Amino acid sequence: LPPPLKSPAAFHEQRRSLERARTEDYLKRKIRSRPERSELVRMHILEETSAEPSLQAKQLKLKRARLADDLNEKIAQRPGPMELVEKNILPVESSLKEAIIGEEDPAALRERQLRCRRGGEGILRASWMGCVNLG
Repeated sequence: LPPPLKSPAAFHEQRRSLERARTEDYLKRKIRSRPERSELVRMHILEETSAEPSLQAKQLKLKRARLADDLNEKIAQRPGPMELVEKNILPVESSLKEAIIGEEDPAALRERQLRCRRGGEGILRASWMGCVNLG
């Protein structure tokens, strides 16, 4: 900061020196009172690891990649909507369920699909399995 026009340069230098000393004291207090490493690990700020600090970032990246692979594998193995309907996990109306499982006459299925497209009775909603009566 340039000194104000009517103040001497020595005054400005003394002011900068005091501000710097005050900042230095503040930082020293903060460093003295900072938590121990074990406390930072307990608060999940630091990771509990025995790896070298230069390898910790790579270790974290590897851990995240492993978690992503596990999640993708589990998603690939989950049951599809048809299987959920067949096991009565995903609720649908009975006529629709019969059509999904294959017990409904193809002509009746086609008629129901046409009703669904036209609006049919009640409030209908299109979905992955045809239309579902909401009203």
